[in-house]
Amino acid sequence: MVDVLSRAGLLREATEFIESVPIDHGLGLWRILLSACRNYRSYELGAYAGEKLIELGSMESSTYVILSSIYNALGRRRDVERVRGVMKTRGATKDPGCSWIELKGVVHVFVVRDGMHPWVDEIRDGIRRLLKHMEDDEGYHPAFDFVLDQVG
Repeated sequence: MVDVLSRAGLLREATEFIESVPIDHGLGLWRILLSACRNYRSYELGAYAGEKLIELGSMESSTYVILSSIYNALGRRRDVERVRGVMKTRGATKDPGCSWIELKGVVHVFVVRDGMHPWVDEIRDGIRRLLKHMEDDEGYHPAFDFVLDQVG
């Protein structure tokens, strides 16, 4: 029910449902609500859901990453630092982003901020050229209004 309400953007109703259920709903329902609040940019309610998750002892790094980003969007820098501190204290770590591609039978693995690939300079040059082409010739402009970077 919380998932259905959240997907429909009925975030207050989802919160009321969670709080009215007479059973231990655990962390799952609050995670659903937190994600929906991020998607709908309902930051105050998202902060409430995130704090509930911290209160319940969440060890999921996504809880802390999303909550920290919500506080950042709200300009609440002290809360950003507090959430990062709790994340570190509890040992909830965020795995770095990773991707891979197979070219001519060889699998190439890329990890965020890893400069160890033997072709790292060529790859970065190619990405810069591609980005310049997208911006100059295709009119692409990245949106950074809700970036989940630099957390954890």
